[in-house]
Amino acid sequence: MLSEGLDKYVKDFNRDTFTVTFRNQSQIIFMAESFDTDKELNRFRGLEINGAGAEEINELQEATFYKLIERSGTWLKAGNVPSVILATCNPTHNWVKAKFYDRWRDDSLPERWAYIQAKITDNPFIPESYLQSLKANMMPTDYQRFVEGDWEAIEVKNQFAYNFKDHHVKPCYHLPERELIISMDFNIEPFAFIYSHVWQDKDGWHCHIFMEETIESGSIQKAVENIKYKFYEHTWNCIITGDYNGNKRELSQNDHASNFEQIRRELGISARQIQTSPNPKHINSRNDLNYVLYHSENKPHDIDFRIDPKCENTIRDLRFVEADGTGSIAKSNRKHEHERADHMDAVRYLVNHEKVQKWIKFRQKLRV
Repeated sequence: MLSEGLDKYVKDFNRDTFTVTFRNQSQIIFMAESFDTDKELNRFRGLEINGAGAEEINELQEATFYKLIERSGTWLKAGNVPSVILATCNPTHNWVKAKFYDRWRDDSLPERWAYIQAKITDNPFIPESYLQSLKANMMPTDYQRFVEGDWEAIEVKNQFAYNFKDHHVKPCYHLPERELIISMDFNIEPFAFIYSHVWQDKDGWHCHIFMEETIESGSIQKAVENIKYKFYEHTWNCIITGDYNGNKRELSQNDHASNFEQIRRELGISARQIQTSPNPKHINSRNDLNYVLYHSENKPHDIDFRIDPKCENTIRDLRFVEADGTGSIAKSNRKHEHERADHMDAVRYLVNHEKVQKWIKFRQKLRV
């Protein structure tokens, strides 16, 4: 039953298609993202709309946002009414922060985009006693985020990379004269890659992660295309390492070629350029990673470890991914921002590579 107030505007509500039809023949279609079962977003194909609303966009995929842009404006009967996409969100550390909040803060939002900060405290009808009760009963970081609208507040209970600090984030670049190391994490969705250089010179040891990559839908072909596009002239001098599970034979291939073997063939590189070792146990990997992070203070025999600021997912993982009681990465719920560790895994595999392990062994022998 429609309320008496809505009845004069709404003509019909189709419960099968979740479509509201108004008396002026305009419609609102309610749709779930359903990304887990529709990663290609096929349910949006053919959708003709002149606007969209995304509730809690921070819980949606970035690809869904761009799909809404793609479909908005396709309903030609709207006349001269401009297309508008509205979204609500809570402060969170994912693509929404980078795409909207950070750009608003830096005054670099695209011309037709707007970020409007609206907090519960902006409502003059909210009693002060209610706000005080929230402050008394909510976790401090939750109060900062959900009441005060603080995008930087986030609680990390048991940080996996507990020695990661802001000074590790520094500009670094692809150096054509240096060997390129590509560290890969193969998930069903997505693949996560990082690009780095590890070398020793007269100034000591260096490990620079200068670029990251997220391959949606776990596409080997897309991964190869991206590598070729960015580093075609440098693949002769590259090393590919990463998730040891990438060596498993793929039944989907006629000759059961593994992920690494498919990439090797497509890039036209030699077998010696694929350098993998069994995945380290999380507790051992955590110790090695934090050892590297701790000994990167520009002291004698330290390693110059840095990550370029553009590697937002890698930095996010190092800051926020948590460990469980055994020291392993908590991964049971990918919707939880502390348990998405795709790029963290790529960093772990880089630290497990023989080049970084060589420095670790060298540094440990010094005992200083």
